[in-house]
Amino acid sequence: MSVIRSIAWRFMMKGTEKGHFSAMTFFSWLAIGVGVAAMSGLLSVMYGFENSLKTKVLNAYPHIIVKPLQGSGALKDDPKFLNTLRSLADITRVVPYIETEMILQSHVRTLGGVIWGLKTEDFDRVKKGLVEGELPSVNAALPEVVMGKELAHRLNISSGDKVKIISPTAKVGFMAAVPKTETFKVSGLYASGHYEFDEQYLYMPMEDAQDILGWNEAVSGYHIWTSTLDQADEVQKTLTLILPPNLKAESWSVFNAALFQSLKLEQYCMSTILSFAILIAVMNIVITLMMHVTHKRKNIGVLRALGASKAQIRQVFVWQGTWMGLVGLVLGAVLTTIFVLYIRYFSQYQLPDIYYDRTIPLDLRPASFLMIFGGAILLIYLATLFPSLKAARLDPIEAIRE
Repeated sequence: MSVIRSIAWRFMMKGTEKGHFSAMTFFSWLAIGVGVAAMSGLLSVMYGFENSLKTKVLNAYPHIIVKPLQGSGALKDDPKFLNTLRSLADITRVVPYIETEMILQSHVRTLGGVIWGLKTEDFDRVKKGLVEGELPSVNAALPEVVMGKELAHRLNISSGDKVKIISPTAKVGFMAAVPKTETFKVSGLYASGHYEFDEQYLYMPMEDAQDILGWNEAVSGYHIWTSTLDQADEVQKTLTLILPPNLKAESWSVFNAALFQSLKLEQYCMSTILSFAILIAVMNIVITLMMHVTHKRKNIGVLRALGASKAQIRQVFVWQGTWMGLVGLVLGAVLTTIFVLYIRYFSQYQLPDIYYDRTIPLDLRPASFLMIFGGAILLIYLATLFPSLKAARLDPIEAIRE
């Protein structure tokens, strides 16, 4: 077998009829290497963007939301039910919340926004995202809110400014029914890293949210966090079985389904397109081997005359294709490593200002590399079968006569 491998290596390095190195061999190496490296590098970047997006979404939203079946409305804040949720396996945090849409008015313009009311002790997650100012104080002269920085930018206000919040809920007075309006101080600005969230949401103490809605002790539902992101769907299924008929549980993969499904579709499409690039590179190996079989007819005849069997001739060309593929895969691994190191440590390139995250993230997944390189090895082996069978069927007498 070592003799067969050495002959196959010699055939690959001296592939022309005159025994010179064939340019087709080099381009076969290059095609395999570039195809594998392009697929590995692109998928690493796309997985990186997916992870970055998940991180930003979950900085803004909880893993699971429990709320009324109709989607909105007030629930009684039941401590017993809250303790039941907290006692379930894999649940690490449960937070009552109020969510409502309001009209926000600054000295420049009026916009719609979404208010999240939280208890004072539950503002610790908000504190991590503060970029300016401080958390709301229940003892302040004016009620205070923390506003998403993009929403503050659209309203042209900053920390310390005032914002008027207009509730769609009407109150009846001597001038008949009028919208309820209150003035709040913006105590701080918040950035989750998720643009759509930061341009719509603001936080306020639950007591103020209940007051402006007239809900007394009621809440909109419960935010739930699990031990790991992967456990959210399983916990959501468990909650569905034990929740009262008027409540439902939605995991992050449900209320962000369109976003992540479109990302998965994009990954699938790009993987399919680059798979064709690898397939074309493998077809290049078939063509190169067929040319080598033609150029080495005399060599094959001599080998057969010296006693080589058809199976051994077939093995020579199988190994020649294998050597070509292995060299190409090694080149692909080198190119992938160079790409990853360049992006991670040396690249100063940033995306344009229109992107919220201007850096290029990477996520290296061994399973993805194993699939790419393993698939390429299988295709390369299949590519050697037809040329090797053709070489084994050559008539040694005719080959020597030539």
